[in-house]
Amino acid sequence: MTDHINIPEGYKHYKGASPAEDNVGPFYYRKQDDVLFMGMRAGEKHANGRGTVHGGVLLCYADYAATMLALNGVKESCVTISLTSDFLAAAHVGDWIEGSGEVVKRTGSLTFIRGQLSVGENAVLSFQSVLRRLQKSS
Repeated sequence: MTDHINIPEGYKHYKGASPAEDNVGPFYYRKQDDVLFMGMRAGEKHANGRGTVHGGVLLCYADYAATMLALNGVKESCVTISLTSDFLAAAHVGDWIEGSGEVVKRTGSLTFIRGQLSVGENAVLSFQSVLRRLQKSS
């Protein structure tokens, strides 16, 4: 199964900023007005021995989503301090997994995120993240 097939219209492949995410993904995003949507198509390489998407892949994708949400509309960089999650349901090979969420609070040095990963209307994983805000390197 090719990972880049059947991607919904308007999504762009996020590539190059993080070699680890490039290896785990591919991850995609699209912006509509100021709202950010993230997505990934679950491929064979994302599966565990039971044929569902490996929890570690979902956690990596949640970290990507939290970072994208934290950086949406700001000119800075960030690093993850914490990521907590609850697995709610399984995702399967072939599923389009959408990431969504919101910035709950932004302080001078931290950004607090709340979000979820879903397949259609079904939540797969909920997450909360705290990210350290960093000045963007020139």
